[in-house]
Amino acid sequence: MDQLFTIGQLAKLFNTKVPTLRYYDEVGLLKPARVDPQTHYRYYTTEQFERLNVITYLRTLDLPLDAIRDFFEARDTSKLEAMLREQKSQVKKQITILENIEQIIDARLTQVEDAMHSSLEKIEIIKLPAIPIISLRENYRSNEDIEFPISILRQRYDVNKNIFLGKVALTISQKRLQNYKFDEYTSLLLILEPGDNNQTNEYLQAGRYLRIRFHGTHDTAPVQYQKLIDYCSDHHYQVVGDAVETTLIDYGITDDLSKYVTEIRIPIAD
Repeated sequence: MDQLFTIGQLAKLFNTKVPTLRYYDEVGLLKPARVDPQTHYRYYTTEQFERLNVITYLRTLDLPLDAIRDFFEARDTSKLEAMLREQKSQVKKQITILENIEQIIDARLTQVEDAMHSSLEKIEIIKLPAIPIISLRENYRSNEDIEFPISILRQRYDVNKNIFLGKVALTISQKRLQNYKFDEYTSLLLILEPGDNNQTNEYLQAGRYLRIRFHGTHDTAPVQYQKLIDYCSDHHYQVVGDAVETTLIDYGITDDLSKYVTEIRIPIAD
């Protein structure tokens, strides 16, 4: 007579959980060799060992239980080959997704480190390439909550909600800059970068920018805009586009208000 193993013994031998084995029985994936009619205890023999080995192996490959059950019902090597090829394709897709996430994390680390060590309250001239964006053209004031329009932007373009950190920017139109309306924003935009899958025809213009970074957020930005406009006037620079304001470090990273860092860029003629 074959040696019988309780469900607990089998779980221990295969480093799995008793509820998992019960579930395998319920869905017809791994039936016990015998069930005591009075106690309803499940008993297994070594005949189930090989099947459980195969199940464990295929689950390690993240194959769904339905596919594993289909394989056992077919008992065909071509079926297993097709399953493994399909799973390989899914794994490649997951690798691509993870590589994109890694690029996003690297970009965010670079941005945070740069913001933490940058010179504040200092106006600089920088040169930037065209930067891809997606935008929402609506008017906002500096004291308004922008979380709702951010959610609209995310839904409209089907953007992953977890990639927004440090990539949301507000713009002030050239006309409003010239009229000194520094608390009236023209649009909200999301800066795209390597790792983002969204296609766009919108870009922030390439060229020279005046840039200033400072401790604070949108509430304290107007005085910084005034500094930039005064600098343009003093040095005879011509503003040629909309200002872009990005909070590089805010409540998404720290609760310490003194560590918040915001950047304003204004495009100027070459």
